Amino acid sequence: MNWAGWPENKPETYTPHMIDLQFDLVGTTIPADNAQLLADALQRLLPWLGEDGEAGIQHLKGAETNSGDATLNINRRTKLYVRVPKVRLDDMQQLVGQTLDLAGHSLQIGSFKTREFTAFANIYAHFVDTGGATEEQFVQDVMRELDGHFQLRCGFICGKRQTLQSTSGPIHGYSLMLHDVPPHKSLQLQDEGMGRNRLLGCGIFIPHKSIAPVMPANH
Repeated sequence: MNWAGWPENKPETYTPHMIDLQFDLVGTTIPADNAQLLADALQRLLPWLGEDGEAGIQHLKGAETNSGDATLNINRRTKLYVRVPKVRLDDMQQLVGQTLDLAGHSLQIGSFKTREFTAFANIYAHFVDTGGATEEQFVQDVMRELDGHFQLRCGFICGKRQTLQSTSGPIHGYSLMLHDVPPHKSLQLQDEGMGRNRLLGCGIFIPHKSIAPVMPANH
């Protein structure tokens, strides 16, 4: 979706206070629906994650198995990504060497690397939860958040409706691609995120090199 005739964005700077950590993992399988399990397991080791209000945990990815159950295979390319305030960087060392139990699936956490945000013009969030029950409400929520809080008008595309299980019940949301985002706003959006449930992997933006794969054919 595009806004027409928005004003020129003045060149500005933004200094993020969050940072991404990429942890190595050792394991074989994970539950396909692992967001709540992962958030609970990490909060048991680092209780402040749930109190911080800013930290985010990206969804664990894996390959589908042939057994037909809700299990994913993982390999050395599967990483754990956690987004935390930079002042918490030393605290994150506590995770190294720990073992997570995700409903009987064991994951050992290895060393980590830090990754600063990159000011890409196109950024993507796998799942955004604004609380809107319909796509129309979701779009209105996104426009209101961009225009109001971020003071930004840019192009965006929302994906299909998704459902995520949590301890409080199912969460409904959509993937979201933002494009033509000025550098300082790209950094701010990655730094702050959008919507709710950051620890469940919601509202976490990452750089995306091209919007071509997600653009409608008649765009």
